[in-house]
Amino acid sequence: MSWHGTGRRPQELVATKTFDAKAHDVESRRSPHKIAVLSIDLEYDYSGNESEALDRLPDLLAATGRMGLPLTAFVEGRLFVERADLCARLVEAEVDLHLHCYDHRHSGDTAECLKAGIEAFGNFVGVRPRGYRAKNYHLTEEILQTLVAESFAWDSSILPGIGFGGRSDRSFHQGDWFVFDGVLAEFPVASWRPFGIPFTHSYRQLLGSFPEWLIERMASLPKLVIYNMHMVDLVQDGCLRKSPEPLWLKGAHAWTRWRRKGYEDLAVLGERLCRQGYRWTTMTQCHELLAGKNR
Repeated sequence: MSWHGTGRRPQELVATKTFDAKAHDVESRRSPHKIAVLSIDLEYDYSGNESEALDRLPDLLAATGRMGLPLTAFVEGRLFVERADLCARLVEAEVDLHLHCYDHRHSGDTAECLKAGIEAFGNFVGVRPRGYRAKNYHLTEEILQTLVAESFAWDSSILPGIGFGGRSDRSFHQGDWFVFDGVLAEFPVASWRPFGIPFTHSYRQLLGSFPEWLIERMASLPKLVIYNMHMVDLVQDGCLRKSPEPLWLKGAHAWTRWRRKGYEDLAVLGERLCRQGYRWTTMTQCHELLAGKNR
């Protein structure tokens, strides 16, 4: 299934414009299997310079190892330069590594920042990144053009839902994953259908257990579940007041603190999706399984 845009070429679009599906050839695809990916946006705490939660990464690696849950990390580009110690732990634990925005303190991604991230990733890992996730799930036309020009195989920036960073347009509910302009696979972050409520760690904390229980009985998940989280979602920290984030977002973080879903919840979630027939895998394996023939 596909829908076509206005016929304008990508280079004619405004660089800072949010990605517009109507301006592109977007083909929706269905997954033949139930697949789940546990992903983390690995970055400094609350879009700043603090690292109290970030420094607890070894605990997460130990926990996911005990659970047998494969982990995929979208790493803030500057961490490869500034926190080589933590990045080395990711490599040692055989985490599936991909690129996040270069610096979460910036208001948004740019082509220059993306290229800086590619360089930092390549210098540390030894290969170019194949997958990307934009800051706050905000894919722009400029970033899409750069991803294609830099030969990325896939992106995971679209959150088909309501709320912060979400895309409420119904076009992204028509498939489990997508192909943009015939060259770039898009694996969206999961949301409950048909409501478009994000199925991520932070949104599950905002909802609480009983509302989530109700939603689960009225809605469904896609066959491809890309589950996302952050270190600040998992552990207690004292960095929030130092964050450059706006007050409303600080308030949302503060609201979730008293009912934080930590590593124990990940174990329950892992077992829950397995009972529903999902197979846990990595983003790399997901791409190979679903889109390997496309690129």
